[in-house]
Amino acid sequence: MDKVYKFYTEDLAVRASFVNSTAICQEVVRRQGTDPLATIAMGRLLTGTILMASQLWENQSLSVRLEGDGPLGHLYAECSFEGNTRCYVSNPQIAAGSLPPEKLNLKSAIGEGILVVSRNLPFQKQPQSGIVPIVSGEISQDLAFYLQQSHQIPSVVSLTVTLDERGQIKLAGGVLLELIPGAPDSIINILEERARETIPLSRQLLEEASPETIVQGYVHQSRLKSVEHSHPIKFTCRCNQERVEKTLSLMGKATLSEMILKGEEVKAKCEFCGQHYSVGVERLREILHLKED
Repeated sequence: MDKVYKFYTEDLAVRASFVNSTAICQEVVRRQGTDPLATIAMGRLLTGTILMASQLWENQSLSVRLEGDGPLGHLYAECSFEGNTRCYVSNPQIAAGSLPPEKLNLKSAIGEGILVVSRNLPFQKQPQSGIVPIVSGEISQDLAFYLQQSHQIPSVVSLTVTLDERGQIKLAGGVLLELIPGAPDSIINILEERARETIPLSRQLLEEASPETIVQGYVHQSRLKSVEHSHPIKFTCRCNQERVEKTLSLMGKATLSEMILKGEEVKAKCEFCGQHYSVGVERLREILHLKED
């Protein structure tokens, strides 16, 4: 399984995290049946979300949503500190002709809109959310912009998704660097320069470079200290039959009655894992009677 490797620099200026997210990204896009552009978008968003979630505390989770006006529609990824993650895209296949060939790129596929990050904390009914405009569509720059604008944390985010000749994920991974409060702001310029000059992340993943070697290439001249983060990353979906029926119970009596009169079972499909559910007419009657009691 994938896992996150976390570090901080010896001078306490930068904290960093790295993940080889190949396996989890392959599983997510397989469930969604995505075309290449959607595959890249989901892989990058999920990888960035995993890295950000690794900097939370126990029992906390994070979700990132891109609401663009491009043909991909909305993209959503969530991950907990413990590594439970899932992801989806509204339109896994871009319809032919929705973008001219010269604009068939990730930025145009996502379009303009907003990026919403929500942090779920224990014992709080509502998540803490921050909203910023989509400034790039390349996702790594958008996440770095969010961290700077919403948390005043100068950051560098590097994300990569490499496809094979069939359009399937060959490699995926990412690096997140954040200045620790109190560190000189000038260090972020060094980190940005190092990110431009270091060996491409995709190549380092292909050559199976160690996590410490990869991260060291991004940071300034300070030794790295590792931080234990033993949680494996795994796909986790919370859907089940009970949740489907609970959703139906929230509908109005007129709507439920109409469903019953049609005499057909209600079918639903989870947008995250693809699991199919059905609720028969008799069960719909029971749900309606419970509302009337």
